[in-house]
Amino acid sequence: MFRKLKNTHVTLESEFVSDLRRIVVRKLAEDSFGVNALAKEARLSRSQLHRKLKMLTGKSASCFIREIRLHRATQLLRDNNSTMAEIAYKVGFSSPSYFNKCFHDYFGYSPGEYKKHAKASAFLKKTKITARGAILNYLILLTLVLLIAFILIVLYFYLQKH
Repeated sequence: MFRKLKNTHVTLESEFVSDLRRIVVRKLAEDSFGVNALAKEARLSRSQLHRKLKMLTGKSASCFIREIRLHRATQLLRDNNSTMAEIAYKVGFSSPSYFNKCFHDYFGYSPGEYKKHAKASAFLKKTKITARGAILNYLILLTLVLLIAFILIVLYFYLQKH
């Protein structure tokens, strides 16, 4: 019975963090959306929100919001042809230079480097698939050539005996 209550408690905590995540994602483009607005949306005081998030995630509320913004930025960098400034604004940063700084501090490289790496990675995946297809085609062709050679050799020896 205690185990069931513990799982229910964990589920409620997970739901709480998931609900907060959904709120942040919904308000992502609003650069004025911050800890106070999140606390208001969650119907908690700023300090209650901070304590709960710190306990559940180990992060402050501002860090929680910033990380969601940065992760959304990585999706936009991979899938979008927008400029860095446009992406910064889309994920709620009012300053592209601050966005670059936060991105670099969190991931260890700039958004531009990430975008180049993401494109190169996508190209390599496509190339690997193409290379695998080429190798498979080569193996099929080689198998057919060897099969034809074997049939010709057998046929040659058969005709020699008769």
